[in-house]
Amino acid sequence: MKNTFLWIHRLLSLFIIICFCTLPIYAQNQQITGRVLDKGNEPIIGASVLVKGTTNGTITDLDGNFRLSNVAKDATIQISYIGYKTQEFKLDGKTHFPIILDEDTQTLDEVVVVGYGVQRKSDLTGAVASVKAADALKGTPVSDITNALQGRLAGVSIMSSSGQPGSSATIRVRGSNSLASESGPLIVIDGLMGGSLSSLNPSDIASVEVLKDASATAIYGSKGSAGVILITTKNPESGKVNVEYNGYINFKTPYELPEMMSAGQFAELANDYVNEINASTGSSMSEFYTPEQIQEFYQNGGYDYIDKVFRNMSIEHTHELSISGGSEKTKFLFSGSYNDNQGIVNNSWGKRFNYRLKVDTDIRKWLKVGLNFWGDYQKSSSIRFSQYNNLLIGALTYPNTLSPTDENGDYRTNNLISPQYNPSIFVDTPQNDGYIYTSRLQGYVDVKLAKGLNFRMTQGFTFYNRNTQNLYGTGSYEYYQSYGQQTSADARSYHNYSWINTNILSYIREFNEDHRINATAVLEQQYANNYYLRGFGRDLISEKLGYDALGMSSLHTVESERDITTMLSYLLRANYVFKNRYMVTASWRRDGSSALAKDNRWENFWAIALAWDIKQEKFMQQVDFMDQFKLRFGYGENGNQTMPSGQDYLAWTQITAEKDKDGNLSFVTERLANRDVRWERTSQFNYGLDLGFFNNRLTASIDYYTKETKDVLLYVNMPIYTGFTSRYANAGTVTNKGFEITLGADPVVTKNFRWNTSVTLSRNIGKVKELADGNSYADLSGNYENKYFRNIVGEKIATMWGYRNEGVWTSEEVNAGLAPVGTEAGSYKYKDKDNNGVIDENDREIIGNGQPSFQWSWNNALSYKGFDFSLFVIGVHGFDIYNYTREARLSTNGSIVLSPTPEWENRWTPENDKNTGVAGFIGNRNALTPSSQYVENGSFVKVKSITLGYTFPEKWMKKATINRLRVYVSLQNPFLFTGYSGMDPEVTLQKSLTSGIDWGYYPNGRNYLVGLNLSF
Repeated sequence: MKNTFLWIHRLLSLFIIICFCTLPIYAQNQQITGRVLDKGNEPIIGASVLVKGTTNGTITDLDGNFRLSNVAKDATIQISYIGYKTQEFKLDGKTHFPIILDEDTQTLDEVVVVGYGVQRKSDLTGAVASVKAADALKGTPVSDITNALQGRLAGVSIMSSSGQPGSSATIRVRGSNSLASESGPLIVIDGLMGGSLSSLNPSDIASVEVLKDASATAIYGSKGSAGVILITTKNPESGKVNVEYNGYINFKTPYELPEMMSAGQFAELANDYVNEINASTGSSMSEFYTPEQIQEFYQNGGYDYIDKVFRNMSIEHTHELSISGGSEKTKFLFSGSYNDNQGIVNNSWGKRFNYRLKVDTDIRKWLKVGLNFWGDYQKSSSIRFSQYNNLLIGALTYPNTLSPTDENGDYRTNNLISPQYNPSIFVDTPQNDGYIYTSRLQGYVDVKLAKGLNFRMTQGFTFYNRNTQNLYGTGSYEYYQSYGQQTSADARSYHNYSWINTNILSYIREFNEDHRINATAVLEQQYANNYYLRGFGRDLISEKLGYDALGMSSLHTVESERDITTMLSYLLRANYVFKNRYMVTASWRRDGSSALAKDNRWENFWAIALAWDIKQEKFMQQVDFMDQFKLRFGYGENGNQTMPSGQDYLAWTQITAEKDKDGNLSFVTERLANRDVRWERTSQFNYGLDLGFFNNRLTASIDYYTKETKDVLLYVNMPIYTGFTSRYANAGTVTNKGFEITLGADPVVTKNFRWNTSVTLSRNIGKVKELADGNSYADLSGNYENKYFRNIVGEKIATMWGYRNEGVWTSEEVNAGLAPVGTEAGSYKYKDKDNNGVIDENDREIIGNGQPSFQWSWNNALSYKGFDFSLFVIGVHGFDIYNYTREARLSTNGSIVLSPTPEWENRWTPENDKNTGVAGFIGNRNALTPSSQYVENGSFVKVKSITLGYTFPEKWMKKATINRLRVYVSLQNPFLFTGYSGMDPEVTLQKSLTSGIDWGYYPNGRNYLVGLNLSF
């Protein structure tokens, strides 16, 4: 049987050689020969034999033999093959070499960060996804590592939530667990909990690991239910000083802009509106435009508000510099980066500076200390995009026959038929300023107590300072909306000081090759002190002074608050491996937090995971083409500390102080205490399978999971005598189920050409299982978008809830008595759910859901000699988008919005008396919202990046004392395939609780990058 598999392997290797390899012929100089074998003296077929620093190479034949000509006598030969350690040796005049390659277990036994320590990859029992930052950045050069990780980790949903410079992507691991808070995964940077991926210099990052199932995340207890992302930055290396520079220039353009009527077409539409409304209501409005004016609009055009919003091209440039070196005992790494990002929207920009200093010192063989100091400074200017009545909606709806200003030079604040804020003011008068500065200091002491026994103490400090200032001067949106139209300004300051002390005792030993143990004990203490200060002034004495002189305004107020939390944690974890095939990991964590009442302050979180690598069994040893066949099972529990916004201390009564106009002080109870509040708690089962074939040239990892989150925070009804209608309590249950598949392959590996490809597939369905007081549904509350959603037992989280639109009523239907009494032909038709002849709240139903159910990605990396090429594609499917921008262009609260949208051309008219889908210009259009009319399929496929690079030959660079020089061009987001009519379906997925609604968010754009990587 063994020989049979051996010959199958040889024939397959011969086929690869014949199909993909062409052996170059060189002029005779010196010829060398040899044979490459493994430790069992079996020939290695297709091993690469290369003269280092050149492209002169070959591969071994069926017997492992090779012959290579045109080789210098002092050349260095490099021999490599997948699954084996690369060997290098100098010729020194020799011409024949027998070579034994050692197996390289790195692909299976490479070290993977798992939190509070590391494990061999082959010993993993939980669901852990890992990616090397250099691989991700090579294919997708970015200033924020999050964007480079998108689609590369199965089960990890990363959405570029906005094109606004400085904005952060939305990250979810295996769906959403909460109904009250936008909880994302815990970020751990070099062991320090908290922080933002966008604040890091991508070139500083060595690896990214994501802990997905509860058996892996339970070690983070009350903070781990939404997943954990572990960031490991590069460590200093000894040797001569090495300098690296990475930089690029990015030319950015918007996607295809929304379709608009021309000014002439809109002028005709405006007159049609007058005539049709007059006919419907009996009014006698005059037409807006004369034939001569319309003709002039056709000839000269009107005002392009979309062009006012978007730049034709904006520029971003990024520069990263690192210096490293040191002796064998003391090593250092210093890096800095600068990013200047001009947004595709006028007057939006962002600037960011990062720095890092890392020093490691071996004081004794048994004692090591280190320092890690890093931080970032960010400053940006943004435009109102995240709310209704924002810049994009204004540009889509404002008449393009009206200029921004009138004959007096004042901004217009009316459209043709009603008051409307002029979108140009958003762009012309930016009103915000501020910055964010974060610095972190981390030091460690590492002591080797005995063989395999190690103690490490880490102390980390975080200093966070954010200042924002806003001026709402004459002409601003807030001035326009305010009562009495008064100027105002505010200044806010956020300060955070926190520290975390982590003490880790680890024991790692291997006994007679049959037993391997990795045990960890942790004692951890955390402290956080948050302070908030806000000053506000109305009716400013001077707009120039603005927020710099709030005390001089007619009405000014000051508010401040401070909250201090502490936490104490204990952790035990052990991983045991028997004969490299049977594995078990068990962990227990106990967290105590000052944020909860005494009786609920402490919680225990435990997990267990088992794995069996069947390939290591004797009966599988003859299956030569298979390298791994590993089954995994895990169960664990963890919690969610994230509270709803502004509700951090639910266990205590919230009281505020107020003064009346006479200066009398009174106290107001804002919220009643709930001493029974505890953390939301998630339990999860995970079933996994890992496969490897053909020296791991083909790999697969498959996971299926079920999650249940109990004690979900929800509003519950309160007795009337309390004076409150509701309060938060642990009263709901949410489930998530899904699967993840990661496939990797090296279809072609030759001496000059290599092709690596990978595919990820993820499916997750999150549903509401139980709600407070046994209710079958719960409406969302608190924000303007929440009226569009409802949580329904048995349905997906945040289901869209509205009226089922069935088009418009025709004259024939109205005359036949099919429509409700009083219905006007040309008005909207909705499904009468209860058949009572009246359309009201009782007729609302499920009209869509914004939670994607399936995501995939396909990544390709190809290299030929010095060239490298990558292609990366993602797909997101199974979700709906409520296109509010369409609603805003046609109707607001039932009233007509006379906007230059081409959709008006398909409206109902007496001459076009059919079910057109768009109500006509009539007196009572019966426009109800939310309506299924504006729900669209949001599925999309994006080509995220196409990158072509070239690395100059080493022998060329040595003459210029350069270690490495690579230049590249990259296209990012070049192609978008979707049926969605809006600008960018991806940005609608930025909020887990109200996912899938398009408020006219800041869209992503296309990027054209030119860059280089240089080291010397």
